[in-house]
Amino acid sequence: MKKLLLLVLFLLGLMNVNQAQAYTDSVVQGNYEFVYEYTNGGIWITKITPLADEGISVLKVPSKIKGIKVVKFGTKALKNAEWEDNGYSENVFGVSRAPDDADTPFWPMDIYERTKKIKKIQIPETVKTITRKSFHYFHDGASINIPKGVRKDVEYFAYYKWKKFTISSKNKKYKKVNNCLLSKNGEILYGFVEKKDKVVVPKTVKKMVTGVALAYDDATIIVLPKGLRKIEGEGFKISSEVTIKVAKGNKKYAAKHGCLYNKKTGRLVTACAPDGVFRIPEGVTYVTGYYVSVGVRYDDTGSHWFGGGTQKMIVPSTVKKLDRILNFFDGPDCEIVMQAKKPPKLSCLLVHQGIKNVAVYVPKGAKAAYEKAWGKKFKEYSSLTVTYIEQE
Repeated sequence: MKKLLLLVLFLLGLMNVNQAQAYTDSVVQGNYEFVYEYTNGGIWITKITPLADEGISVLKVPSKIKGIKVVKFGTKALKNAEWEDNGYSENVFGVSRAPDDADTPFWPMDIYERTKKIKKIQIPETVKTITRKSFHYFHDGASINIPKGVRKDVEYFAYYKWKKFTISSKNKKYKKVNNCLLSKNGEILYGFVEKKDKVVVPKTVKKMVTGVALAYDDATIIVLPKGLRKIEGEGFKISSEVTIKVAKGNKKYAAKHGCLYNKKTGRLVTACAPDGVFRIPEGVTYVTGYYVSVGVRYDDTGSHWFGGGTQKMIVPSTVKKLDRILNFFDGPDCEIVMQAKKPPKLSCLLVHQGIKNVAVYVPKGAKAAYEKAWGKKFKEYSSLTVTYIEQE
């Protein structure tokens, strides 16, 4: 009896090994290889590799593999959380950002170059899940569709801008209106999904979600509706040259000098810096560089940073608190023009981007007060040279 039991356990062990070995498989269709595994309800395509330089302009994701429905699409999360948090996660094509000391911005570079030739992505209606980082490091300007069954993480598609972005009219979670990705009831705005110069946010929108860093960049004119009542985090990131307008009658938000701010709390929400000058409007009482960006800038690889070419910031006397203000600047030199004789409270500076010299212009007779109030905070950064200058 014991021998029989041991034999059964041995055979079960062999079955488990065989199942583990067969769990991941691949299939070639056209000029693409699809790596997949079995998941609840069907097949999960975890990686797609273009096999040629030509004939790959249309990526048609299969609806079935070996007669089984494809229900999930996209890259798997990396096991090394620190590696992923530092921006090295792979997209669905197996492309990741290369380490800073590498010779290329991405790797594998040949696959990255091939993916730039993909102009249209067709996702079948069988798909119900698309993982959020599937299209990181993917180029702007392709077309894509979202099936009716996808009810999660579509807002991450606003990270890049698409030539054409469509959502099934039967999707119960999302819809698209005026280039805006919205909740089905039209009350929540998740981001802009196509490359458009001017975006008029629908009148139905009451809330802006700002969890995706670049959800609102690439537009040069943004018109916010009268009924907008909440901006998540009270800050979002925009391109370096943009005009923000707020519909007449909005009780909470106002725009001036390229800045959007909360009229009730006095908090700056977002801004740009035309010609390198960041002019904060009168009425703003709190300025932080934590959620707020002054424009988004890009290098030749498509990597972005925030600062928008800011060289000079003008702070009105209404401002009572400044937080992480050096996050607004591109180094090495920056100017801060203060209009209040009494120094606002200065908290964390967040020094980066090679800033070396800070010139603080203050009202006549206020130099000593600023040196006393701000000196200790600036001295925390030995790399900075700070000069206080009284204005005539």
